[in-house]
Amino acid sequence: MIDVHNHVLIGVDDGPQTREEATALLRQASGSGITDIIATPHHKSPQHTTPSDTVMEKLRELRGIIEEEEIPIRVHPGQEIRINGEMIEELDSGYDLTLNSTQYVLVELPFNDMPNYTERLLFDLQMKGYIPLIAHPERCKPIIRDPKKLYDLVGKGAIAQVTATCVTGDLGENLKQTSLKMIENNLAHIVASDAHSADTRPFALKEAYDVITEALGEAYTERLKNNAEKLLNDESLTLKMPQPMESHYTDDRRKRKKKKKKFLGLF
Repeated sequence: MIDVHNHVLIGVDDGPQTREEATALLRQASGSGITDIIATPHHKSPQHTTPSDTVMEKLRELRGIIEEEEIPIRVHPGQEIRINGEMIEELDSGYDLTLNSTQYVLVELPFNDMPNYTERLLFDLQMKGYIPLIAHPERCKPIIRDPKKLYDLVGKGAIAQVTATCVTGDLGENLKQTSLKMIENNLAHIVASDAHSADTRPFALKEAYDVITEALGEAYTERLKNNAEKLLNDESLTLKMPQPMESHYTDDRRKRKKKKKKFLGLF
């Protein structure tokens, strides 16, 4: 298995802060059957900026640990880039990285907002020869409230990646159903771990594929696995025609507020 989105570099973002934490993550990945990971630290997010030279320095450190610990896994360079107006210029300059030096760029949208320039920037990236891979759209509220936003972006050439722990339901039933519907409707093309910690935010790729196989069938699982491998090797992904989907979003805070009002109304 190939994982194209995770946080395993030491001390650069909210991933592992020590060698021991990173080693535990790597052993977990290898033990679950993952052979290759693209390390994608947060870059240009509100809390973290990890330019390409830092990524490569920390990647060399991680490769040294892998060799010393004899962990059978390969690590490759990348970034999870928060969408911003300088992306194309900084990709062209080498300050930003594509995934494993391929044409694919991992783009993160804010969880609570979708910039009004999103569609134009993703189009401009494609005009420059890049393919934008939208990270965890199932966690972006504007998209889960109105999935047509993702449908339009995918219809215009972007691809998308859902998170393994969303698929398994570890982050809630709503996210599970949203993720599975995105896969079923050909709006998500890759599953990745987004792993940060072996304990609290683990590699759960195998478990996610098991859920997908049970819910949607083996053909979906194999296509998703193959797409991750194709991305790693800079090949064209297997894509099917996207289909519109309904929103599975529910505002738990609003539901709790309504219940409280109803309870108070009894008195």
